[in-house]
Amino acid sequence: MRTDPVDAARFYLEGLASLHLRRRVAADQVAAVLEASPPIEYTAGQSVFRQGGRSDAALLVVHGELSVSVSSPEGDHMVGTVGPWDVVGETALYAPDEPRSASVRASRDSTCLVITRDMLAAGGSNGVVAAIEYHLLHTMSHRIRVTNHGIHDAWRELESAPLQGDR
Repeated sequence: MRTDPVDAARFYLEGLASLHLRRRVAADQVAAVLEASPPIEYTAGQSVFRQGGRSDAALLVVHGELSVSVSSPEGDHMVGTVGPWDVVGETALYAPDEPRSASVRASRDSTCLVITRDMLAAGGSNGVVAAIEYHLLHTMSHRIRVTNHGIHDAWRELESAPLQGDR
Protein backbone atom coordinates (compact mmCIF):
# COMPACT_ATOMS: atom_id res chain seq x y z
CA MET A 1 0.00 0.00 0.00
CA ARG A 2 1.41 3.39 -1.04
CA THR A 3 1.26 6.24 1.46
CA ASP A 4 0.48 9.74 0.24
CA PRO A 5 3.73 11.76 0.60
CA VAL A 6 1.92 14.81 2.02
CA ASP A 7 0.11 12.69 4.62
CA ALA A 8 3.39 10.97 5.53
CA ALA A 9 5.15 14.35 5.85
CA ARG A 10 2.32 15.77 7.98
CA PHE A 11 2.53 12.76 10.31
CA TYR A 12 6.33 13.13 10.44
CA LEU A 13 6.20 16.86 11.30
CA GLU A 14 3.53 16.34 13.97
CA GLY A 15 5.67 13.59 15.50
CA LEU A 16 8.83 15.70 15.35
CA ALA A 17 7.09 18.60 17.09
CA SER A 18 5.62 16.27 19.71
CA LEU A 19 9.04 14.72 20.37
CA HIS A 20 11.06 17.93 20.63
CA LEU A 21 8.46 20.35 21.98
CA ARG A 22 6.53 17.81 24.03
CA ARG A 23 3.25 19.21 22.78
CA ARG A 24 0.99 19.17 19.77
CA VAL A 25 1.25 21.97 17.24
CA ALA A 26 -1.56 23.70 15.39
CA ALA A 27 -2.51 22.28 12.01
CA ASP A 28 -1.85 25.64 10.33
CA GLN A 29 1.78 25.52 11.51
CA VAL A 30 2.24 22.09 9.90
CA ALA A 31 0.50 23.35 6.73
CA ALA A 32 2.83 26.38 6.58
CA VAL A 33 5.91 24.15 6.68
CA LEU A 34 4.47 21.82 4.03
CA GLU A 35 3.73 24.83 1.84
CA ALA A 36 7.30 26.09 2.23
CA SER A 37 8.74 22.60 1.79
CA PRO A 38 6.47 20.21 -0.11
CA PRO A 39 7.62 16.58 0.07
CA ILE A 40 10.04 15.51 -2.67
CA GLU A 41 10.17 11.92 -3.81
CA TYR A 42 13.36 10.21 -4.97
CA THR A 43 13.42 6.87 -6.75
CA ALA A 44 15.89 4.15 -5.79
CA GLY A 45 19.25 4.90 -7.40
CA GLN A 46 18.52 8.59 -7.96
CA SER A 47 21.27 11.07 -7.07
CA VAL A 48 20.21 13.53 -4.37
CA PHE A 49 23.44 15.50 -3.68
CA ARG A 50 26.86 15.35 -5.35
CA GLN A 51 30.09 15.80 -3.41
CA GLY A 52 31.56 19.19 -4.31
CA GLY A 53 28.17 20.50 -5.44
CA ARG A 54 26.34 23.59 -4.26
CA SER A 55 25.37 23.38 -0.62
CA ASP A 56 22.09 25.19 -0.02
CA ALA A 57 19.66 22.87 1.77
CA ALA A 58 19.30 19.91 4.09
CA LEU A 59 16.86 17.02 3.85
CA LEU A 60 14.65 15.47 6.51
CA VAL A 61 13.96 11.87 5.54
CA VAL A 62 10.29 11.06 5.95
CA HIS A 63 10.30 7.65 4.29
CA GLY A 64 12.91 5.43 2.63
CA GLU A 65 16.68 5.35 2.84
CA LEU A 66 19.54 7.42 1.45
CA SER A 67 23.17 6.27 1.09
CA VAL A 68 26.02 8.66 1.84
CA SER A 69 29.43 8.26 0.19
CA VAL A 70 32.65 10.22 -0.21
CA SER A 71 35.04 10.14 -3.12
CA SER A 72 38.79 9.87 -2.78
CA PRO A 73 41.60 9.09 -5.21
CA GLU A 74 41.12 5.41 -4.26
CA GLY A 75 37.42 5.49 -5.23
CA ASP A 76 34.04 6.01 -3.61
CA HIS A 77 33.55 4.95 0.00
CA MET A 78 30.15 4.47 1.58
CA VAL A 79 30.13 6.19 4.96
CA GLY A 80 26.58 5.53 6.05
CA THR A 81 22.88 5.53 5.44
CA VAL A 82 20.07 7.71 6.70
CA GLY A 83 16.44 6.76 7.05
CA PRO A 84 13.20 8.05 8.52
CA TRP A 85 13.69 10.76 11.17
CA ASP A 86 17.27 11.37 9.99
CA VAL A 87 18.74 14.56 8.55
CA VAL A 88 21.33 14.77 5.78
CA GLY A 89 23.15 17.78 4.38
CA GLU A 90 22.57 19.89 7.49
CA THR A 91 25.98 21.57 7.25
CA ALA A 92 24.59 23.49 4.25
CA LEU A 93 22.33 25.43 6.59
CA TYR A 94 25.21 26.70 8.71
CA ALA A 95 28.05 26.88 6.15
CA PRO A 96 26.27 27.63 2.86
CA ASP A 97 29.39 28.75 1.00
CA GLU A 98 31.08 25.40 1.46
CA PRO A 99 30.64 22.65 -1.17
CA ARG A 100 28.93 19.37 -0.32
CA SER A 101 31.29 17.08 1.58
CA ALA A 102 29.60 13.87 0.42
CA SER A 103 27.36 12.43 -2.26
CA VAL A 104 23.90 11.19 -1.36
CA ARG A 105 21.82 8.73 -3.39
CA ALA A 106 18.43 7.17 -2.73
CA SER A 107 19.05 3.51 -1.94
CA ARG A 108 15.27 2.93 -1.79
CA ASP A 109 12.32 4.98 -2.97
CA SER A 110 12.30 7.87 -0.51
CA THR A 111 10.31 10.92 0.53
CA CYS A 112 12.11 13.95 1.99
CA LEU A 113 11.40 17.49 3.09
CA VAL A 114 13.84 20.14 1.89
CA ILE A 115 14.96 22.51 4.64
CA THR A 116 16.47 25.83 3.56
CA ARG A 117 17.97 28.71 5.52
CA ASP A 118 15.14 30.94 4.26
CA MET A 119 12.53 28.52 5.62
CA LEU A 120 14.18 28.51 9.03
CA ALA A 121 14.57 32.30 9.07
CA ALA A 122 10.92 32.84 8.12
CA GLY A 123 9.73 30.32 10.74
CA GLY A 124 9.36 32.92 13.46
CA SER A 125 6.87 31.59 16.00
CA ASN A 126 6.04 28.40 14.09
CA GLY A 127 6.46 25.52 16.55
CA VAL A 128 7.16 23.04 13.74
CA VAL A 129 10.10 25.13 12.54
CA ALA A 130 11.36 25.32 16.14
CA ALA A 131 11.16 21.52 16.35
CA ILE A 132 13.06 21.19 13.05
CA GLU A 133 15.79 23.52 14.36
CA TYR A 134 16.01 21.54 17.60
CA HIS A 135 16.26 18.32 15.58
CA LEU A 136 19.00 19.79 13.37
CA LEU A 137 21.06 20.88 16.39
CA HIS A 138 20.52 17.54 18.12
CA THR A 139 21.68 15.72 14.97
CA MET A 140 24.76 17.89 14.57
CA SER A 141 25.79 17.61 18.23
CA HIS A 142 25.38 13.81 18.06
CA ARG A 143 27.56 13.62 14.94
CA ILE A 144 30.22 15.81 16.57
CA ARG A 145 30.23 13.50 19.62
CA VAL A 146 30.60 10.41 17.41
CA THR A 147 33.44 12.08 15.48
CA ASN A 148 35.18 13.07 18.71
CA HIS A 149 34.96 9.47 19.98
CA GLY A 150 36.38 8.23 16.67
CA ILE A 151 39.30 10.67 16.88
CA HIS A 152 39.94 9.67 20.50
CA ASP A 153 39.94 5.97 19.57
CA ALA A 154 42.31 6.60 16.64
CA TRP A 155 44.74 8.48 18.91
CA ARG A 156 44.61 5.65 21.44
CA GLU A 157 45.46 3.15 18.68
CA LEU A 158 48.34 5.29 17.47
CA GLU A 159 49.73 5.69 20.97
CA SER A 160 49.64 1.94 21.63
CA ALA A 161 51.15 0.92 18.27
CA PRO A 162 54.87 0.15 18.29
CA LEU A 163 57.08 2.66 16.50
CA GLN A 164 58.64 1.42 13.28
CA GLY A 165 62.15 1.46 14.78
CA ASP A 166 61.05 -0.43 17.96
CA ARG A 167 61.02 -3.94 16.57
